[in-house]
Amino acid sequence: MSATTSHSRRYLIAGAAIVAVAVGGFGFTRVYPPLGPSAGSITPAQRYVDSLTDGQIPMRGRYVLVDAASARLFMIEDGHVRDSMRVIVGKPAAATPALKSVLNYATLNPYWNVPLDLAQTLIAPRVLKDGTAYLTERGYEVVPRFGADAPVLSPDSVDWEAVAGGQAKVHVRQRPGPANSMGQMKFSLEDANGIYLHDTPNKDLFAKAERNLSNGCVRLEDAPRFARWLLGDDPPLGTGGPNRHLLLPAAVPIAITYLDARAQMQFAGLQ
Repeated sequence: MSATTSHSRRYLIAGAAIVAVAVGGFGFTRVYPPLGPSAGSITPAQRYVDSLTDGQIPMRGRYVLVDAASARLFMIEDGHVRDSMRVIVGKPAAATPALKSVLNYATLNPYWNVPLDLAQTLIAPRVLKDGTAYLTERGYEVVPRFGADAPVLSPDSVDWEAVAGGQAKVHVRQRPGPANSMGQMKFSLEDANGIYLHDTPNKDLFAKAERNLSNGCVRLEDAPRFARWLLGDDPPLGTGGPNRHLLLPAAVPIAITYLDARAQMQFAGLQ
């Protein structure tokens, strides 16, 4: 594709990077081993993006591609793969959905709002087994709703047996801190039904070849590095109160997809 043709079009055609191949994605045999972090402009990336046949990657600006099949995130800028990192995606019973969305801000020191189904299947059984000390030791709070102004309730006010049995619901959040499942930061996706990109305190899991281990959200190998690329500067970690939002300089489109074998091999060749 010539430079004239490229500039006359608003978007580059890039189908393998967007087409979601969800069926059988998690059973897919890896065609290359997990790769370490890579950085810098990668010249072959432009030729590869130009050669694909469907979907849209912006010709200018930043774009995030998460390949859930290989559990890897690509940071694309002006049509070039600038960087990439390992991610952890949803386990087979809670597969990360293929979607297109946009990133508008980063959240530092986030609460983890425990999904209602996990409060039933994970939190309530542990409270029944270990008592409310389980909540205290891990920084969990019971609240009437999710929100910055939500008052904290006594866990003794909850019928945990009813929650575990599905007859009652409870809102549980985890305070910011070293044990928080969101880590130091999260990145909310617009209209993504509770799917986030986020940090994690469990870094050892990124060494695994098979990284479909989460409850649906995408855990980042190096969230500060991802934030630095999005923000254009180091995020001010360790400052401010809970749920501190940092607006990105510009909205960044993102796609979560399942690349097929050929597309995975092409991307592997760019690292």
